[in-house]
Amino acid sequence: MGYYFLDWVIEWKLEEYVTLNSLQQKQFQSGLNQFLAWHRTEELPRYAKQLSQLALALENQTLTSRLWAQQVEQAKSHWSRTFEFVNPSLVPLISSFSDQQVQQVIARLKVDEKRLNQKYLGKDQQALVAMADERIENRIKRWIGKLSQEQKQAIHQYNLSRATTLDMWLEYRHEWIRLFEQALKNRQNQLALSHSLTILMSQPDRLKSAIYKNSLDANTQKFGELLIRLNQLASGQQKRRFQKKLTSLITDLRELSGSPMLTAEHPIGASALFAIKILR
Repeated sequence: MGYYFLDWVIEWKLEEYVTLNSLQQKQFQSGLNQFLAWHRTEELPRYAKQLSQLALALENQTLTSRLWAQQVEQAKSHWSRTFEFVNPSLVPLISSFSDQQVQQVIARLKVDEKRLNQKYLGKDQQALVAMADERIENRIKRWIGKLSQEQKQAIHQYNLSRATTLDMWLEYRHEWIRLFEQALKNRQNQLALSHSLTILMSQPDRLKSAIYKNSLDANTQKFGELLIRLNQLASGQQKRRFQKKLTSLITDLRELSGSPMLTAEHPIGASALFAIKILR
């Protein structure tokens, strides 16, 4: 249901970072409508196909850490295509930002950064592992239901053994914001802006140190090994629940890819959007 109203969701999120003027709003809406039509018809079938492949590998227990790494790279390519599509409409919009709008965006990004620092910095390794355990357990639980003690222990061992990247991650985010701010200050040069956004949005590994990238690759492999282990430990009921939920998601993606989006002009869409606007 949320996907039908993705235009409002995206606009709602954008409003947290910058207030557009009337001309920019029309420009943004035109680009957004084109993006949503493309994403629904071109991208959703790709997501469904990849999830079907993953479901089959899990069901047949043929998933390997190497195959998982390939799945991760394939997922990254989805985002790369998305940015490549929106970039031509994004660049002229950003280049039209006033100094006040740029300050508004950067201020919000720095607020986000401060919240992350407050959440993670100052905690010892034991506390960080406990947070990671809870986060992964909750995510897995949504797919397979209540976890066994063996499954919880497998998650805990993964978090103990994976490379520590918190400091490198926070440092990378700080540098990302600095470079993004620099790109916005030079926004009148649209060619340079497009180049900077491409690196920041779709080629972030270019900003990461070799140690950080190697650690991320190692953790990706370990997480694949964790998924394999959890699948081995899964009960029949857990496997059936997972396959049912994944099949339902794949079906939704396929149906959405062939259905029209509801808009404010649609009578059902208008009432639902009005309700969402009030409730938010």
